[in-house]
Amino acid sequence: MYPIELNGISCVFGSGVRRVVALDHIDLTVGQGELVAVMGPSGSGKSTLLNVAGLLQQPTSGRVLIDGVDTSNMNDAYAARLRRQHIGVVFQRYNLIPTLTVAENIALPLELEGASFASLTDDIAAALEEVGLSDTFDRYPGEISGGQAQRVAIARALIGPRSIVLADEPTGALDTSSSEEVMKVLRDRVDRGAAGILVTHEPRLAAWTDRIVHVRDGKISVKEF
Repeated sequence: MYPIELNGISCVFGSGVRRVVALDHIDLTVGQGELVAVMGPSGSGKSTLLNVAGLLQQPTSGRVLIDGVDTSNMNDAYAARLRRQHIGVVFQRYNLIPTLTVAENIALPLELEGASFASLTDDIAAALEEVGLSDTFDRYPGEISGGQAQRVAIARALIGPRSIVLADEPTGALDTSSSEEVMKVLRDRVDRGAAGILVTHEPRLAAWTDRIVHVRDGKISVKEF
């Protein structure tokens, strides 16, 4: 059983002359402790692949299995719950809520599952320690650097029982030093058992991964090990 398994995934948008095939019968598995880079030109289907793997978008056809659970016939509410429990997504622009503290941002996914903030303080502190930001607990996103904000986003993505991390160009807005810090955190978390997919166009970041998948015109064209 793989944490992430995509079987025959296709995504088609529009019809007639406006028809676009974003993904064309994609097969991909990601194992526990494995970080896979997805590379390809703009418009090749990289982000669509990540959105499908993260249950953020339904494929037109094919199956998505998360920790062995087939999500094909799930309604939106159940898929959202499965996503909150198993999957953390890191975006290029952090997506932190500016009016919430760092700690409150990290706690948000588990609060949506019914946990109280007071019951999560130890988990939040552990998540911040993991990303090297223990001193930011009560700060606001506007009071920390971009690199720190992205590490907070990773802490939010991995707090609780979730063991899958999906990152869409997570260093695109960062300088080289901050990018290295973010990749160290992702690499360390995967080495301790998470399964990860990294969408990137930068070979130096793909070098941190275990395997590189190249996507072109909605198809996997090359797999590098």
